[in-house]
Amino acid sequence: MKKEKVLRDNSHRWLLFARFCLIVLILVWMYVIFRFSAQNGTNSHEASDHVVDLLQRIVYVMTGKDVSVILATGSYRMYIEFAVRKCAHMFIYFVLSINVMLLLFTYKRMPMLKRMFISLLVCFLYACTDEFHQRFSAGRGASFRDVLIDTSGAAFGLIAALIIFCVIFTIYTTHQQRKIAKYNASLQ
Repeated sequence: MKKEKVLRDNSHRWLLFARFCLIVLILVWMYVIFRFSAQNGTNSHEASDHVVDLLQRIVYVMTGKDVSVILATGSYRMYIEFAVRKCAHMFIYFVLSINVMLLLFTYKRMPMLKRMFISLLVCFLYACTDEFHQRFSAGRGASFRDVLIDTSGAAFGLIAALIIFCVIFTIYTTHQQRKIAKYNASLQ
């Protein structure tokens, strides 16, 4: 049995399975983003209000301070809701970017900069189509600023994906080294 065969055992099937799972995960996440954009303005606002209320309860539990008086002021609540909405934009594209990068990591011969560019481009283009789709939801509009916010979330996702890749690569190479050592020991 050759060393190359020892290293290749079942890796091709696992690679295809991983690619399939990641493609499904990407499509499901794109559908989730699509559904969020399909919400009308009232439902979207209510969802943001629920998150602001949850944050208010978390602050109360952690600090014992009731911030409802501050949040009752319309302008403060509006700023906090705005921040929650933009963080949500960043988060959903953060996750999408990680998923796209993980898929691209399964292609060994692709340079890292090309992977990063493709992932960012996919997220940017999907953000553009998402904002266009949002124009047709009642009480919602399209904003290039949101596309840039989405893309910045995707950029943070790239960084997270690179960290994940380094961890997985370290585990993988350690495993491969153990297989080689075991193979060499069997020859002796």
